[in-house]
Formats: sequence, C-alpha cells, structure tokens
Amino acid sequence: MISDIGENVNVSDAQNDVKFNAPVFVGGTGRSGTSILADILGTHSALYFACHENKLISEYNGLRDVADVFSHKSDIIRRHFAIVNFFGRAASMTRFGFRDAALNQKLSDLCKNKGMGFQQAFELIQRENPQASGSIHAIGQAFGAEYFEKCVKVFLNQLVAHIDQNGIVNTEGLLRPFFLGKDLERAEVLAMCREFLFALYAKSGPTRWVDDTPTNALHVDFLHELFPKMKFIHMVRNPADVVSSYVKQVWFPSDVGLAAKQISSMLLKTEKLEKALPAGSFLTVRMEDLVGETEATMEKIASFLGVENRFNHSFVSSEAANIGRADENPEIADAVNSLLGGWKERHGYAS
Repeated sequence: MISDIGENVNVSDAQNDVKFNAPVFVGGTGRSGTSILADILGTHSALYFACHENKLISEYNGLRDVADVFSHKSDIIRRHFAIVNFFGRAASMTRFGFRDAALNQKLSDLCKNKGMGFQQAFELIQRENPQASGSIHAIGQAFGAEYFEKCVKVFLNQLVAHIDQNGIVNTEGLLRPFFLGKDLERAEVLAMCREFLFALYAKSGPTRWVDDTPTNALHVDFLHELFPKMKFIHMVRNPADVVSSYVKQVWFPSDVGLAAKQISSMLLKTEKLEKALPAGSFLTVRMEDLVGETEATMEKIASFLGVENRFNHSFVSSEAANIGRADENPEIADAVNSLLGGWKERHGYAS
C-alpha cells in the first residue's frame, strides 16, 4: 500500500546544492538522437545520468499531471486518481519485463537463445499474453528497486490528507481505499515534486543530473517552472529519417502519414514553447551535426552547459545513425514536406 512507508528521505544536501537545481533535460521526437546524446553527457564527471527516460516527470501520470490536478482542480476524485495513477505508473517501472515469473523466463530465453532484442521479445510475448503486466522501462532498477519504491511512497504520502480504507462509492464504483488529497497551492505541489526528484537522484550524493525522456520537448515549459535554472537540449533530425524509424517501432503504428503528423505536431509545438523560455536555457542540436561534426558540436554543448568539454564520444558512429536513409522514399518525403516545409528551412534541412 502507498501508506506503508511514511518516513522522509534525506534531501537537504541536494536541495541546497546549486548544481543539483540545474538539471539537464534532453528531448525530441524520439528516434532523433536523444539517447545517444544522453549517453555522451553521462560520460562527464560533472553530470549524473542514472537511466534512460525517467517517465515519471513529464509523461502522463507523472509529476506534471500530479501538479496540474492538485493545483488547478478542486476535485477530490481527480486527486484520488492522480495519486493512484502515479503510484501505478511508478510500480509498473520498478523492474524490467513481466510480473509473471514464467513469462519473464520466456523473455530471457528469447533474448539468449533466439538472439532477439529485448523490445522485440517483449512485444512477442505481450501480444501472445495481452493481459500480462509488464514494462520495457524500469527506472526503478537504476536507483535500486527498494529505494525507488520508498521515494515514491514518501512523495505520495506528502500529497495525502487521509486514507479511507473502506472507500467511497462513486460513478466508477467502489473506490477502495480512497485517497483524499490535500488542498495545495501550485508552488507547494512543485516543491514536493522537486523534493521527490532530489531524493531520487541524490542517493549517491547531490550532483547535476540528466534526463532524456523524448516528450520533455513537449513540456519544456513545465520543466522550466519546476527547475528555473535547468538547461534543455532539443535533439532534432531530418524528419524524413524520423518517420522512417517511427513506423518500424513496436510503440507506433506502421503508418507513414500518421507518423508524419505526430512528428510535425511535436516539432512545431516545441518550436513555439522555446520562444517563451529565457535566453540561454534552450539549445537545438541536429543529429546530423552530432555524428558528422562531433567535436565542434560537443564544444557548443559544453559551452551551453557551462562545463569543460571533457566528454567521451568515441562510440558515436555515423554509420549507426542511418543518416539519409529515407531520402529515396517519395511517400515519406511528400508527407514530411507538406507538413514541415517551413520548419525544414529554419533548421537547415531544406533540399
């Protein structure tokens, strides 16, 4: 239960650490180089990259949704579900794979004996067992499952005013237990969100940390509200290459037109959000420059972050980046150009 652990996690050192209050967020459409850049940033001694994609910050049922519900909605039902959904989202990402031991063993066997990648094997088993509970992301393992669960429960207990174990009867049926959320100002909720992240990332001592969740790009305004001193790096890539990659992923439909619309919406929204941020807090980096002019690009990133250019980027490969692989696909080219012609010109991708 959420109420099992109520003691605090020591975060005072992190709260008072200037660098810890200036995290580095990376975002983009996905398939645009966010992961490779985060891996590079993680090689710097001044930066702490715990895991790929902390999906409890900007994604659905994460901190952003909790902050919005608690500070903008005087609705006890919404607050109850914000608490339950955050806890459920966190619980699903405590460990990789399935909750069922037999399915987890099958997953391991497919990876080891059949040479499948983790996501490919996971998708196969998930489609065969659609009701099975599992996850392809497990940020909890990066911080230690027990410590991660403790931080989550401490955070949620800060939001809860009362737990009714008998529950209440509502439109959705019996809500048991029922979590009555506190009536909080937005500044109070944001402070609790920061304290949760302080505790999570400061397990090994306060340091400047990095997160590379792609959807950070769609909520950079929230990230700035949460951490006014944060730095945001927007990874972009030729949209045609992004579309080509999207339609091959397990997490997106194999539809070129739909992929083009999704990518167009994300890129244009992020471009709009950038204009509202203070100067010096947002940097756009092209994937093509990262793999083609690596040293110069990393020098620019180092200057933006205010650190020495002491990154290890030896593992960056132009071949692995698949630059230009969609150039000869007319369907993709037409879909992208009709939606992002102006964006391509502004970002140096015009033909």
